[in-house]
Amino acid sequence: MFEVWKEFRFDAAHTLDAGDQGDPRYRRMHGHSYQVEVWIRGPVSQQGWVMDMGDFEKRITCVAHQLDHYYLNDIKELGAPTMENISAFVWRALIDVQGLSKIVVRRDSAREGCVYRGPDRFSRDGA
Repeated sequence: MFEVWKEFRFDAAHTLDAGDQGDPRYRRMHGHSYQVEVWIRGPVSQQGWVMDMGDFEKRITCVAHQLDHYYLNDIKELGAPTMENISAFVWRALIDVQGLSKIVVRRDSAREGCVYRGPDRFSRDGA
């Protein structure tokens, strides 16, 4: 088994409702630069690859265009614009990619990130 990945980057703004106890800075509009890795796991095909990287690039570019330079709160399918929901959004957009194994979302400027490996079978909403 092999794992291959491609990365895309996007910049976007958002606000977060952190509740009464949360940092009030989150409620103000602010932006981040995100790095997203899309990982595929599988055997090598007769062509000698897990997936045609050109086809892979086309698929992730479509997802990147849905996020780049947008106000994330306006994307209904995203929900609250957290790293966790961004990774689940990307997963859902690429669910039909054979061997999809994980999505990694990073915000390097904040030195933080999130790894998502698909819906938890015990989850109520299948996010």
